[in-house]
Amino acid sequence: MMQGLKRWLKANYPEKVYRKALSSSAYAEMNQWISGFHQKNPTLISDASRNVFTYHGEDGILQYLIRKMERVPRLFADIGAGDGITGNCTNLAVHYDWTGVFVDENEKQVEAGRRFYQKIKPRKQPLFLHTRVTPGNVNQILREAGVPGEIGLLSIDIDGNDYWIWEAINSFRARIVVIEAKVEFGLNDVVVPYGDHNHHSVNKHYNGASVEALRKLGLSKGYKLVGANKQGYNLFFVQATDPIPEISTAALLADPDVKRSFYPESFFSKHTFAG
Repeated sequence: MMQGLKRWLKANYPEKVYRKALSSSAYAEMNQWISGFHQKNPTLISDASRNVFTYHGEDGILQYLIRKMERVPRLFADIGAGDGITGNCTNLAVHYDWTGVFVDENEKQVEAGRRFYQKIKPRKQPLFLHTRVTPGNVNQILREAGVPGEIGLLSIDIDGNDYWIWEAINSFRARIVVIEAKVEFGLNDVVVPYGDHNHHSVNKHYNGASVEALRKLGLSKGYKLVGANKQGYNLFFVQATDPIPEISTAALLADPDVKRSFYPESFFSKHTFAG
């Protein structure tokens, strides 16, 4: 009953549900936090974790990275954005005058996002696209959406085929890439083959790509892995020339709580992975 009410309120009155996150005080508090944090020279970017519209600290991490870098374009592409209200690009769109495109295959989510931004009226309205993204169409979708040659942030979160979508993108470059890894794959260098439904209908454990596989993919595209959220699954990449220290897969996955989520080695002998 309560969950149903929350969904109804979010769908019909999102500007009221998120009034605190939308407030000028949320913007001021974030800026104050990041300004103070820059003086600490953190070992891990996850130490910059802070939420406005995200759940696991991504808003703070992104602000930290953006301020450490120079001339980051205020443009984003969010693939697997859901409703675009609780995601990696929302705080940027609402409080920092970024714009871009939210893409998702769930029509209800996309419509909810459109209503939200129409009601709150940010300075720059983002574009919402209801479509299914594949390696074969991702570049065309983003070109037709007007995504230019360089953007500030690419966020990919489609719960399985993320690796294959990023590998396929060649129509633009992003200064920062946030992409979801399968932390449970541990230190292994493995990728589940592309599947039309991300393999979730077959086995909810058998989908996605390991941190090491994504690190190597990033390296091949001119990016370095610089950290993750505290849970380890949202990876942050920047271009190789940007002044953020690189981190190894082992260091990123060193947290004992993260290690406890690793699948046993027997899992990997039972499944087929891409070469």
